[in-house]
Amino acid sequence: MKNLREEIFFKNKGGIIDLFDDMIKSAFNITDDEYDYICENATDDELNLFLGGLGKNDSEPATFSDIRKSLEVRNKYVEYYK
Repeated sequence: MKNLREEIFFKNKGGIIDLFDDMIKSAFNITDDEYDYICENATDDELNLFLGGLGKNDSEPATFSDIRKSLEVRNKYVEYYK
């Protein structure tokens, strides 16, 4: 199991949107503020690359290159945020 940073908190309010947000924060090991910063500043193409690292569905998981591209987007914006 992946070790998440201590400053990552999950909302656990039961809403479907909160579930998606928590899944993305867990997958990319980012905080709410970092996630918000990525969503506000990334282009549509970068957001597609970012979410492409999660895979399309169970029968089509993300490829290594998809994961690498999504991490490049995350690192670009998390670096700017800090």
